[in-house]
Amino acid sequence: MQTMTHTNEQIIAYLQGKLTPQERATLLEEAQHDEALRTAIMAQMEANALLLLHESQTNMEEGERQLRTFKTRLRRKRWLHAAKQSWRYAAVLLIGMLTMWFFLPKPAPTKPTLSMQTLHVPYGQHCQMTLPDGSKVWLNANTTLRFATPFVSERRLFLQGEALFEVAKNKQLPFVVAANGVNVEALGTRFHVKNYAGTPLCVSLLRGSVQVYRPEAPQKGVILLPHQSVVATNTGFERIAFNDQISTWQSGILSFQSASLAAIVQELQQYYGVKISIKNRNILQTRYSGRFRTSDGAAEILRVLSCMQGFKMSENKRNNEIIIR
Repeated sequence: MQTMTHTNEQIIAYLQGKLTPQERATLLEEAQHDEALRTAIMAQMEANALLLLHESQTNMEEGERQLRTFKTRLRRKRWLHAAKQSWRYAAVLLIGMLTMWFFLPKPAPTKPTLSMQTLHVPYGQHCQMTLPDGSKVWLNANTTLRFATPFVSERRLFLQGEALFEVAKNKQLPFVVAANGVNVEALGTRFHVKNYAGTPLCVSLLRGSVQVYRPEAPQKGVILLPHQSVVATNTGFERIAFNDQISTWQSGILSFQSASLAAIVQELQQYYGVKISIKNRNILQTRYSGRFRTSDGAAEILRVLSCMQGFKMSENKRNNEIIIR
C-alpha cells in the first residue's frame, strides 16, 4: 500500500493528541500497512517513555540515548492503552486510549536476568495493558503494579490500588497477584482486586475460579466461583455480596448502587485524589444510585448528588478540597 511520508513532527503531534480525528485515523490506518511508519511511531513512544524516567532531562536526544541502552535488554512487545494523556509519570504514557508498544527485558540464553517493571497510574486516570504472557490488565486511578520479567516459574504481580485481570491460560506458569499480604491465584480467569490503603482488600470473580489465601496459612484460604466476592479480615476472609458494577471504571464510568454518601466520598477521594470534608455527619449514611462519567470530576458528581439530597457544597481549589455541609 502506498503511504504518505510522515515527519517526526507529525508523529509527535499524534503522541501529544494534537492531530485532528481525521488526521489521527489516517495515520493509524497507514501504520497498520506500513512497517516503517509503525516502527517510527513505536520508537518515538519509547523515547518519550524513557525520557520521562529522568525528569531532569529536557531533550529528546537524551531520551533516545536511554532508549538505546534500554533496548539492549529487550525481548518482546507489549501493548499499553491509556484513558487520558499524562506526561508526568514515567511508567505509563496516558494519551487518551491510544496504543503504546514497548519491549520486555531479554533473558540470557542459560540463566534469565530478572528485571522489575513498575507501572503507576495517576489520580483521575485509568489504563489497559497487555502482559508478556498475553494476559490483559486494566489499572484504575492511583494504582501501582510491579512484576519481574521474564516470567520463569510463575507470573507474580504486586498490586497497590485497583485492577481487573483477564488471565491467559498457562498451567505451567501460575498467575498470582500479591496484595496486602494476600495471594490471589488463578488459571485462565477474569477477576477484580481492590487494594487501596486504608480499605480492606476485596477480591471479586467474574469468570473462572481463583483461590484467595495468605501465604503463611494457605489451608485457610477460600475458592471463589463466578459472581462471588470476599474481603480480607484480621482472622481470615468474609464473603460479601457481589457487585456487578464493580469494574465499570474500565469503561470510564463510576457506578453507584444504593451506596452511602460515605462510601461514595471514599471512592471519589481514591479516584481523583481530592480531599472531601463532610461537616454534616447526619448525611453520611444517605444512599444514592447513579452512573457518572469519570471525566465529570468529583465536584460535578457531588453537585448532582446535592441536587438529589439538598446538601450544600463548596470548593477550595487552592487546597484541592471539597467541603460538604
